[in-house]
Amino acid sequence: MSSSLLNRVGIAVVALGVAGLGVASGGDGAVIVDGAPVARPYEGVRLVRVSPGSDAQFVQAIGVARDVWTHRPGPGLPLELLVDDAGVKALRDMGMSPRVLMADVQGAVDAHMARVEDRVQMRGLGWFANYKTEDQIRSYVDGLAAAHPALASVSVFGSSIQGQDLYQITITGPDAPGNLAADRPVVILNGCQHAREWVSPATVVYLADQLLERYGTDPRVSGLVDTARIVIAPMVNPDGYEYTWSSQRLWRKNRRGGYGVDLNRNWGYEWGGQGSSGSTGDETYRGTSPFSEPESAALRDLALSFGGDVVAHIDYHSFSQLIMWPFGYAEGVQTPEPDRTRFQNVSAQMSGAMLSVNGAFYDPIQSVDLYPAAGTSSDWFYGQLGATSFGIELRDTGFDGFLLPPEQILPTAQENFEGLLVFLDQTTRLLSVNTVAPSYVQAGQPNDLDVSVVDGIETLDAGSVSLHARVGGSGSFVVTPAVPMGGSAFVVTLPAAACGEQIEFYVTAQTTDAQSVSFPVDGAGGPLATTALEIAVVVADDFETDQGWSVTGDANGAGEGEWARAVPNGGGDRGDPPADADGSGSCYLTGAADDNTDVDGGSTILSSPTLDLSATPEAVVSYWRWYNNAAGASPNEDIFVVEISDNDGGSWTTLETVGPTGAQTVGGWFLASYRVADFVATTSQVRVRFTASDVGSGSVVEAGVDGFSIEETGCSGPVACNAADLAEPFGQLDFSDVVAFLSAFAGQEAAADLALPLGVFDFSDVVAYLGAFGAGCP
Repeated sequence: MSSSLLNRVGIAVVALGVAGLGVASGGDGAVIVDGAPVARPYEGVRLVRVSPGSDAQFVQAIGVARDVWTHRPGPGLPLELLVDDAGVKALRDMGMSPRVLMADVQGAVDAHMARVEDRVQMRGLGWFANYKTEDQIRSYVDGLAAAHPALASVSVFGSSIQGQDLYQITITGPDAPGNLAADRPVVILNGCQHAREWVSPATVVYLADQLLERYGTDPRVSGLVDTARIVIAPMVNPDGYEYTWSSQRLWRKNRRGGYGVDLNRNWGYEWGGQGSSGSTGDETYRGTSPFSEPESAALRDLALSFGGDVVAHIDYHSFSQLIMWPFGYAEGVQTPEPDRTRFQNVSAQMSGAMLSVNGAFYDPIQSVDLYPAAGTSSDWFYGQLGATSFGIELRDTGFDGFLLPPEQILPTAQENFEGLLVFLDQTTRLLSVNTVAPSYVQAGQPNDLDVSVVDGIETLDAGSVSLHARVGGSGSFVVTPAVPMGGSAFVVTLPAAACGEQIEFYVTAQTTDAQSVSFPVDGAGGPLATTALEIAVVVADDFETDQGWSVTGDANGAGEGEWARAVPNGGGDRGDPPADADGSGSCYLTGAADDNTDVDGGSTILSSPTLDLSATPEAVVSYWRWYNNAAGASPNEDIFVVEISDNDGGSWTTLETVGPTGAQTVGGWFLASYRVADFVATTSQVRVRFTASDVGSGSVVEAGVDGFSIEETGCSGPVACNAADLAEPFGQLDFSDVVAFLSAFAGQEAAADLALPLGVFDFSDVVAYLGAFGAGCP
């Protein structure tokens, strides 16, 4: 498409509102259509999809639209438009065949608002089960700072056009020798420049929540918070956001003069160019001058207040599932090297981390590849400050668009938290070194452990990655080199330990100029630890061969979507897994035998063969599961049930019920583990079954099971003697070790979990400790 055409249809290129039928806003905030106020602005409007075949058709289609939802418009590409009956007729008269995606937009808005009416104030993850008003968001952010005064503070950095506070929460670890908080690099995260993008502030608040809640327990999070000042402004456009609650759900801009300014076209870098408009009626109206709006000016001033310390920035929007880097101000503009390659690499790593959470793919692109847009915050942060700056478009890819169901808040936020950790690693750390300490490893033998090391703001010396490990809580750490596996992957080998002994370890790496990095970082709760136990594998089934599972249920035959063993070929909008969970290739899927259809017409039941657990009283059953019921005309109405029996299926006890709503009902592989004896007796007639059902009025139900196993862990003999040596001076058992054990026992720490069942702290742990102590070790 030519530059001149892009300029003429800038609103469409921005994929948002068009005033082709006289839709605008009056000065009093009332919605005006053809000169008359309307209380229900989307009455009689539908969402349709057409495919213009030429520039001329493209412009004509835009001309009859009330709003454009497509994020990548262009001739020959699908174009999603809000139109009324006259618009549908006009599109047909142009020779296009509009396909109706949403027959009643006002009804969809009404239904969406009905689902968020119950806005109960909660703390913790339950708070993210629904959308919240601006007052509730501010209250929650204030509560986070109050709950974590050593890590967080809230301050006001400006006012909106209507006088509301613009506020930030700054998160960073306490001062440490040689690492003062005031000297740390600054990363700025902001949400809700566009009012209707409700999942944006919800996600940004979740990021703050998790950085604070995981500090001190998650070494990676602790290290990042101790390394940077993370400044989070969740609500840049409070006036517009409130207006979407009170008057017009799909309002985009701020509230200047009733017509509004698009804040993300008001930034000063290349202001006034393509993808922005000088007309107040346009959804991309850029304002009268750069930073004419108090909201964008205040965020600019906040960034400038840190001098040259701002190194990175993310601006969160919706929708389309994209990770976009600058520049975007004009068609054909290119990000200069070496930044272009760096942005590509960082965004690709973020995308991979986000995909691993729920199976949702975020496409990494240069922002101009979406559409030209001059005057954006990301262009300013990069072009003016030199910061690594991304714009992230959150869920979804167009199925619900701006009316994203509240059930998708938490999964959206969770996958973006993983992306943020990669972003912080890459922009604030010399190198990104990461591994995960397993809960236990096999006793009596060395055990391999995967480690990832990625370039941060410096380059890795690949021959420098090393493991530092010791058995027990005393003595020197033994250094062994890691084995490179290609790319960022390395393998280290933990030393052998007797059953019950603890292995402590950390990983180090160096940059090419000999700067050293460790994981966990100093002061972040290191070293890591794991416990050596005897592990007996009773059952292991990766579903590559038929090991006697059976499929029943009333959805089979008459309905569709019955369980079948197959290689996944899904992904996409209907919730199928794109790959299996354990990497073997195959898994059990619903609908794999009938062209990957979802479950319809009842239930499909996958049952294990009979399992003899009579000799394994501490058996733990584990499996990976996938479940998605978030699509369809009536999403989130069905459940996925996992049950266990100790009498060959004569009766069943529920292990877990997934759904109908929640973070684990929108796809993604999740590992579940349960101690069998907590539910049923460990007999010779144990069976497990998985039931996926479609009994609601329209959910698209997709499910998967993979990596089924049963293990028993513990120590058949006495607990290793040096498990008793818990306090200084190490190498000598005395009363201080007993006090340390009692403290660990009271705090339910791993050092005190010495007897089966693991994870349960009771008198058997005390007996095991006293036995080790009485043995006179070490």
